[in-house]
Amino acid sequence: MIFPDFSYEEELWKKNFTVLGIDEVGRGAFAGPVGIGGVVFPPNFSDLEKQKLLSLGINDSKKLSKKKREYLSEIIKEKCLAYNTSFVDVETIDAVGVGKATFIGMQQVAETINYKLRTKNLYLLIDAFEIPGSVYHQKGIVRGDSLSISIAAASIIAKVERDMLMDKLGVSYPDYGFDRHKGYGTVAHRKAISCLGVSSIHRTEFCKKTISSL
Repeated sequence: MIFPDFSYEEELWKKNFTVLGIDEVGRGAFAGPVGIGGVVFPPNFSDLEKQKLLSLGINDSKKLSKKKREYLSEIIKEKCLAYNTSFVDVETIDAVGVGKATFIGMQQVAETINYKLRTKNLYLLIDAFEIPGSVYHQKGIVRGDSLSISIAAASIIAKVERDMLMDKLGVSYPDYGFDRHKGYGTVAHRKAISCLGVSSIHRTEFCKKTISSL
């Protein structure tokens, strides 16, 4: 298996950029927020420190087990220069659409990291997308969470934190099983929506289409 590495980051570090990897989780879910993660690794990492980090198996969060994600999330937070997560709520998703809502969250993460680090040379590496109208240097990388370690790390912290949130919502709304499917459109979730209707944390437009298709 090929794992993400520092290739993209190293090219940008040579140009004195501060590199922020960004990824989203929950974009295709029927319920719950979109989660955005952002991670900045230190540009002065030694080769040994880079190799130690690479040896841990940081990868696209979807390719990792829950236990592995949680383990790596703690190490990433410890080793990185800065990190941030942002959640965009269902009200915003319903109002502007999930695409625009995702970009709002990405921009929030970039602004928070920029404020924390007080840098004038922030460069965003984003999985698949670029943020329309953003003032920051940026590059969207197709399958970026499998290529850039900063993006992969961002996907991990976003996934862990959103999953924790959905587990809590599973307690508040036990009949929907959010702790099991994390808000995604599984068969069980679709049937629950059909029987119970939508809750206050469901994305209304997504669910209308789902109910009509059952």
